[in-house]
Amino acid sequence: MTVPSSPPPRTATGSRVVPGAPNARDLAGLRADSGLRVRPGLMYRGAGAAVGPLAGRAGLRAVLDLRDGRERAGGEPPPDVTVLSRPLVADRSAIKGGGPPQPSHYLAYYRQLARPAAPIAAELVGLLAGPAARLPLLVCCSAGKDRTSVVCALALRAVGVRTADLARDHALTGRLFRRDPDAARLLPWARGLAPYELAARTATPGHVLRELLSGLEREHGSVRRFLTDHGLRPETVRRARHVLLGDPRTAVDGRGLFHRPRSDSDRS
Repeated sequence: MTVPSSPPPRTATGSRVVPGAPNARDLAGLRADSGLRVRPGLMYRGAGAAVGPLAGRAGLRAVLDLRDGRERAGGEPPPDVTVLSRPLVADRSAIKGGGPPQPSHYLAYYRQLARPAAPIAAELVGLLAGPAARLPLLVCCSAGKDRTSVVCALALRAVGVRTADLARDHALTGRLFRRDPDAARLLPWARGLAPYELAARTATPGHVLRELLSGLEREHGSVRRFLTDHGLRPETVRRARHVLLGDPRTAVDGRGLFHRPRSDSDRS
């Protein structure tokens, strides 16, 4: 499969930022437990307003859109981009109360998101495992922040991407909006916010996502097993891992961990 080129990395590992697309990055470079890295030009995440810019810059072919119809109002994707509408809804009262939301508020919200997000994340693994004609794809919500992080993290953790790298990518959102406040003009909910308000609403502590994933692994044994209960199949995980990480010599053990079979030279 031919992998499209992508912008140069902006961080030491993973998350290649795409200029001109709000809160958008190629998830290339995120490390798996095996030491392999996500290949470039396959999977992006970002705000809904990034669809147009990414279609031109990255040759986007599909969008997994987590917004509802009201959030998508007024924006039409390019005609050659397939949009899979999967509205992800959960009680937002934990982060919509008075004052800036705290990490504990986000953790409560993410825990509520996890179950309705699971079948969407299982579908995302299937998209990554499917025909190359579906790639590259973008996962988006309104800001590309909370719902997007949860769905991407569940899918990528299921194929073996390290929790530490997922947490680091999660935290990147706040830095991107602070670095480029003009991007907020493309987000309807953020228009009119003062810079400090925008910073508070887009702050995304990485440890919150880490706690979510760790809790799921304690409860279910692994994130892969959690998604298995929502339709994910082991062969889909293997195919997605091969496409995303480029290594056909992998197997999944009963705990949901990946191992590369030892060669004769490894045994000597």
